[in-house]
Amino acid sequence: GIPRGVTVITGGGYSGKSTLLDAIELGIYNHIPGDGREYVITDADALKVYAEDGRPVHNLDMTPFFKMLPGSTGVECFSTGHASGSVSQAANIIEAVCGGCKLLLIDEDKSATNFMIRDKNMRAVVKKDPIIPFTDRVRELYEVYGVSSILVIGGSSEYLAYADKVVLME
Repeated sequence: GIPRGVTVITGGGYSGKSTLLDAIELGIYNHIPGDGREYVITDADALKVYAEDGRPVHNLDMTPFFKMLPGSTGVECFSTGHASGSVSQAANIIEAVCGGCKLLLIDEDKSATNFMIRDKNMRAVVKKDPIIPFTDRVRELYEVYGVSSILVIGGSSEYLAYADKVVLME
């Protein structure tokens, strides 16, 4: 099984990472004998979150992930009719946690990279970024709020530093 905490599932292209995450996502539903999901059981409070460029956001406190947002009067009660990828993914995570989600399922391929992580080189170049990357909050989400994360990652080893467990798909 996959323990609570921060888990990174990694591997090369076409190794089954996203397929495994899809199976974990579907593991929240009741199984039908013979449906192929007998060995995939997931807590019912799991949710897959991703970037949804263009989604509306209404009256949401974005302070966990943003210091400021251009064109807004503040991030404490933020609204937009057309969110960017990073804003939409942050909103999805905030709404999930506020709704009682205890397991975030995140696939790098469906995420806003600038929201998910900022490596040391980019932090050195971009000094005043308004985005607080997910990786800056992933440990707090687990230790303070009891929200675990399973991250499917294939493109950056930076995520490994945040993991309690790493699963290599071959």
